[in-house]
Amino acid sequence: MAPRGEEDLDMDVGGNPPSQPFNLEVTDWDATSVKLKWKAPENDGGIPITFYHMEFKAKTDEEWQEGIKVKPGKNPSGTVDKLETGTKYEFRVIAENRAGKSKASEPTLPLVVKAQKAPPKICRKSMEEKSIKTNQQLDLSVPVEGEPAPECWWEINGKDVNNGPNIKASSGTTNIAKLLLIPAKRPHAGTYTLKAKNKWGEDSCEVVINIHGRPTIPIGPLKVSEVTKKSCFLQWKMPEDNGGKQIQQYEIEKMDESMGSWLPVGNTKGLSFTVKNLVEGKSYKFLVRAVNDDGDSPELETEDFIVAKNAFDKPSEPGKVKVNNWGPNWAELSWKASEDDGGAEIERYKVEMRNVDRRAWNEIASTRDTTITVENCGIELDCEYIFRVTAVNKGGESDVSESSNPITAMERFVKPRLDKDMLGKTKELNFGQMLKYEAVVTAEPPVKFTWSFGEEPIVHDGDRVVIDNSTKNRCVIMFKNVERKHSGPLRLNVKNSVGEDEHEIRLTVLAPPSKPNGKIEVTNVKPNSCSLSWEKPSDEGGSPLTGYVIEKKDVEKDYWSVCGRISGKMVTVMKQLDYEVHDLMENFCYVFRVMASNAIGDSEPLYALTPVVAKFALDPPAQPYNINVVDYDSKWVKLDWSIAAGPKAEKFIVEKLETFMIPKDEEEEQPKKKNEEGEEGEEEERPKFVMPVVRDPAMKRDQEYVEYSTGWIVAGVTDDDFPEIKIDEVQEGYRYQFRVKAANKAGVSYPSEPTDEIIAKKRKQKPIIDRCGIPNEMHIQRGEHLTLKVKVQGEPITEKSWFWGRREIKASGSVLVENTEYTSKLHIMCLERVDTGTFYFRAENVHGFAEIAVDVIVMVPPTKPKGPMRIDDICASGCTAIWQAPEDDGGSPITHYIVEKVHGNGDNFMPCGRVNAPETECKIRGMTENKEYRLQVIAVNAMGESEPLVSIDGFVTENPFQTPGAPGKPEMFDWDTDHFDMKWDAPRNDGGSRITGYELEARLWRDMQWFKAGEVRMQFERGVVEGIELGSSYTVRVRARNEAGFGPWSLESDQLTCKFKNLPPKVTLEAEKDITVNEHETFTIFADIQGEPMPEDITWLLNGSELSHNPKNGITVDNSKEYRSKLQLDSTTRKDCGTLTCEVSNMNGKAKAIANLHIIGKPSVPQDRLLVSNITSSGCKLSWEASKDNGGLNIEYVVDRYEVAADAWTHQGNTRNTELVVNDLETGKEYGFRVAAANEVGESDYMQTAKTIVAKNQYSESLPPSAPEVVDGNERQMTIKWKAPIDDGGRPITGYHIEAKAVGSTEWQPWEILDIPETTATLNKLQKGFEYQFRVIAVNKAGKSEPSHPSRPRLAKENDLLPFIEMKGVRDITASVKERIKFDVPISGEPVPDIAWFKGETPIEELEDRSISITNTETHTKIVFSSLKKVHEGNYSLTISNRSGSDSAKFSVKVLDRPAAPDPPMKATVEGSNCTLLWKKVKEDGGAPIQHYQIEKMDTDKGSWCACGHTKDNSYTLKGLFPGHSYQFRVCAVNEIGDSDFVTSETVQITEDSAGRGL
Repeated sequence: MAPRGEEDLDMDVGGNPPSQPFNLEVTDWDATSVKLKWKAPENDGGIPITFYHMEFKAKTDEEWQEGIKVKPGKNPSGTVDKLETGTKYEFRVIAENRAGKSKASEPTLPLVVKAQKAPPKICRKSMEEKSIKTNQQLDLSVPVEGEPAPECWWEINGKDVNNGPNIKASSGTTNIAKLLLIPAKRPHAGTYTLKAKNKWGEDSCEVVINIHGRPTIPIGPLKVSEVTKKSCFLQWKMPEDNGGKQIQQYEIEKMDESMGSWLPVGNTKGLSFTVKNLVEGKSYKFLVRAVNDDGDSPELETEDFIVAKNAFDKPSEPGKVKVNNWGPNWAELSWKASEDDGGAEIERYKVEMRNVDRRAWNEIASTRDTTITVENCGIELDCEYIFRVTAVNKGGESDVSESSNPITAMERFVKPRLDKDMLGKTKELNFGQMLKYEAVVTAEPPVKFTWSFGEEPIVHDGDRVVIDNSTKNRCVIMFKNVERKHSGPLRLNVKNSVGEDEHEIRLTVLAPPSKPNGKIEVTNVKPNSCSLSWEKPSDEGGSPLTGYVIEKKDVEKDYWSVCGRISGKMVTVMKQLDYEVHDLMENFCYVFRVMASNAIGDSEPLYALTPVVAKFALDPPAQPYNINVVDYDSKWVKLDWSIAAGPKAEKFIVEKLETFMIPKDEEEEQPKKKNEEGEEGEEEERPKFVMPVVRDPAMKRDQEYVEYSTGWIVAGVTDDDFPEIKIDEVQEGYRYQFRVKAANKAGVSYPSEPTDEIIAKKRKQKPIIDRCGIPNEMHIQRGEHLTLKVKVQGEPITEKSWFWGRREIKASGSVLVENTEYTSKLHIMCLERVDTGTFYFRAENVHGFAEIAVDVIVMVPPTKPKGPMRIDDICASGCTAIWQAPEDDGGSPITHYIVEKVHGNGDNFMPCGRVNAPETECKIRGMTENKEYRLQVIAVNAMGESEPLVSIDGFVTENPFQTPGAPGKPEMFDWDTDHFDMKWDAPRNDGGSRITGYELEARLWRDMQWFKAGEVRMQFERGVVEGIELGSSYTVRVRARNEAGFGPWSLESDQLTCKFKNLPPKVTLEAEKDITVNEHETFTIFADIQGEPMPEDITWLLNGSELSHNPKNGITVDNSKEYRSKLQLDSTTRKDCGTLTCEVSNMNGKAKAIANLHIIGKPSVPQDRLLVSNITSSGCKLSWEASKDNGGLNIEYVVDRYEVAADAWTHQGNTRNTELVVNDLETGKEYGFRVAAANEVGESDYMQTAKTIVAKNQYSESLPPSAPEVVDGNERQMTIKWKAPIDDGGRPITGYHIEAKAVGSTEWQPWEILDIPETTATLNKLQKGFEYQFRVIAVNKAGKSEPSHPSRPRLAKENDLLPFIEMKGVRDITASVKERIKFDVPISGEPVPDIAWFKGETPIEELEDRSISITNTETHTKIVFSSLKKVHEGNYSLTISNRSGSDSAKFSVKVLDRPAAPDPPMKATVEGSNCTLLWKKVKEDGGAPIQHYQIEKMDTDKGSWCACGHTKDNSYTLKGLFPGHSYQFRVCAVNEIGDSDFVTSETVQITEDSAGRGL
């Protein structure tokens, strides 16, 4: 290995930061950037300047923002980009060299960044649609951008806006355009156009100004027609101006001549109105006014008064209709004529008929006589009908006559015919359900019904059997609680005088199966399981068996629990069934039972005859002992042990405890520290799964590991009872312990004592070197450290050594060698280039040796390139430099070479070129002409740069020739849609070198940005300009090129427009293909025309007919502008709809454009009459014919309702059909109706009904029944009952629908349908554990009633369940007096158990203690002591019971109270000034120990008590009493609850000569 030297020291380069730049100024700017220039600092600090930093900030900001960096140059300059337009900025510059940054230059003056050349741009946001009222002011100010400020002016309808008394419009050069309307008038409304223009372009924008106000007066005269004694009809025309908003309605008022005041009578959206409720004989005037959102128009009045009167009256009503005879489809009617004809001859009688089951009257005939026979008029067999007539004259229709008596259309004699489809052929019921059938017979006269089960007649008894024959030819049978024996034929016979009919139904009654046969056999009993067997039931209950339910019961408990189920197809086939019961508790005693199940339910249980104890017949063996490790290796272990005496073992189970190392988690907590008492904290929970690290134990850990043990796991099982085994599944390097368990059929013994711990490893091994992580070759930078670490396996431990070449490496100051048993590490610090070489590692023991080699390459920067440097191809802008590669690449490949230049004899070299290795030649460009330069080249690898190779001599950049002069002005001699063909004159001076080509540039006519448009690669003065767009204007320039480069640009060409040379015509309409125009509006359309040459033959056609220019007829055709044509149609009508065509032609062909013109307007009035039918108490049906003209739009019909009592019209509804069902009428009120067609444009006139109608019903749905009540139930069914509705709606109740829902659900589900008026029902197929609610709906001929209120929730659960008390709610308790305690005890049992609380043997109720309250529910019972007293102390018990049994619980209450007072008397003995007190100890301490006795005294002179001591004994001596004073003493007992009452002594006199005396 090379000897080590001292470390090299870095040397600092001298110098200072430069001085600040100066003369900073702005040279140019646009909308987002600013160009700056400045002068270099006067002092560069002795080190060349490397960069200039440009900084900027807005005028309102405090901090400077950094822009781009600029390299130094002769005239420093730079551009700051991405600025915000319209913001005021300041700028400054900072110079930087290798020593640091200079101070900032003086900032520039604030500059607003904006475009200096910008076309006009009008603010669109300010030009949004405006809407104001008349006589309000409008001040519209619109910002207009543009540089220079554009010229602005306003236009309306193509004409300039002129200032007037009420309108002011700004014009001229400005950036704010204004329009003032002071005040605004209706004629000012319209579309205004703002235009702006400067030399860079133009812009325009439209704004719609809506001015709205009150409408003008409706157009008269106000016509009055159809005058009667109660009404008249008014008509008028729309106002000329609607005020800018749609007219909402017209308001009508009337004036009685005798009153002299106007009163409102109604409003309408149409142009007509019927005035009602006039007083006969009075004179009236009327007025109408239009109303919109802004107010009312002036009023239009009638000229003269009119008198409300009729020409004649309607006749009186005819007599009652009599039906003389009838059949299945005809009837003969007669009636008396009207007594009064109303002054006009009766023209006819209108005959009407109504089906009794319906509410609508239908007109069926008309006659002048008082008799008529009607047939084929809608009379249907078996329907009931009534008739009425109405007399009609010129005065109108009379009131309707009284209705006839009802008749039923039918044949008189018919043979009985049963409706057998209604009865069906089969019927299936569950046991306990109701059998119910309704039989209907067609027969005349009525029949007699006979029902029977086979040959056994069924007789009505009013209870279980109900047969209802009350309805003609209809019979309903209800048979409650059908049984399995009723299965078989059910027969029905019907008979009358004409004949008889019979029908048979096959009835099947389903029931649960019978209980399984035989007895339950219990076999194969084990500690946790046993086997059961039984036989199939004899009767399956009419439904296939679905399975069996097996239940068990611990004999020490009182309830059964399910322990298994059997189901499947084999259940119905097998006669002998078996089942294995699991989950038994060892040594517990059990009883079993089995129930068969089908779709109907479970059978009665079959019980096992005797209880069974869950246990084996044998006992487990004793634990083995003396376990030994006989031998082991890295992959196996041999064990043997001794067998203990006792039950024989069939096999042995060997378990192992495996211990190994796993990597320590980074977030693993440090081991828990000992607590203050020195005890260790609790260990962390062991992870459920840990991936072990498989590693050789000889390897030294290079990271932290923690020890992990798997716990005892099975390692192997012997095949017989021989006490030895070989374990093969061990992991080399892991630590192991083993133990053994003996096993037989009864179980497993306790484990033996574990063996000593062993490590699985090999005994003899040749050295093996693991070079994982050590490459064959390593590249290391100079100065870095080399670390090589290897792992070695070998037994016995190997000898280890390191070599560099053939030279062994020994530890020294910079070399560290560390060896352990299974690892070796070599560490060499601060490598040098001379350390490059091959390192070897060798390991050796008695079984052999192993060796590995590593090539180490130390990397440094390369040596300088090999010279000399040659300079070739010198020209005005550059040269070519050539050199050779370095002799030493520094251990890292050369990546590239950097070429630098310097002026003259200077030392400040700057980069000017770069080439990638292995190239050693570089072409250099960008040099300044006629300057002297020197070059140097530097080699670069990954480690850095070499020393430079400097050229020996300098050189001067110069050319042997010059660039050419400018060509002549380019001219266009041909063109097409995508190019210009240009020509020009050659330059007068070629610069001394042949012209090699030309370059063409173009720009948009109004744009200053040039773009490359073409190139000519030879001396040819013709070229093509490309990259242009059709319709745009351009200018073009050209420059020549020779060997010296490009010369100056030519003069710009004239304006050139890109267009077609020859183009067939094409016409485009400035409108959609489908054009919609409102009727009576002016329609204008423009056509854009293309074609070369310009088409001159332009024709407009409508539906194939040419439209000629004729302003008098409202047709204007304007073709005065090139490439544009205009068509205007004034006052359009619906007849102008059709196909609009514009045709054009030129020499290259013809073209046309087509649009569909739609004229829309109001629809026409609906046709025919407005008919009213299906009248009920709450509604009716309206029908009419559709309008002939829909106005060109989809229409809907607006229906209004007139309420006679209120004399007012209200909106009823809208529909697109020609009928409307009205459902919101009030019973007994009189109504009229009218209808109008409406579309988006407006409404047609109204069409009214001929007369009013009255809303009334013949019958209706019933009221809802009462809320149902659940009277019985279990886990599968419930029985409910309810009360019939109070009002049946005029028709008998025919049945009930029952709905149910589970509590928590929001949806009601149909559950049962009763076709008879029975008010009880049994509901089946409920799910156990769910809580249900029910509700009932009554049904009559009119339909369903509203649902009843729901029943109270009822849980589907068993009927019989032993009472059970949750003992967690019952406990012994100790509490103080006056405390509040409670016991809330959960209970269960079915039926709900009776609850009794006792104190001792006395019921709580008999104590008559108001401080004790008891609250009972189905699931809880609660007893509360609101204020404890000492008398409440004692033993209490709770007993609950029902028919299934009883349960009880006991608890005690201990009450703590203050103690009782000491018993009197209290003795006092006086000795001098001392007094000794003595009393009896208290007998009752209140439940808490006496803490002490409190003594107090009272000086009789003072009259107040004060404490004078306390003691735990029953005597106390008071000292220091005053002679001549009298005292009294008292004492009380004290415990933790409080003080007892006092016992008081007699008065004691203290004297000078007091001797002992006792009181």
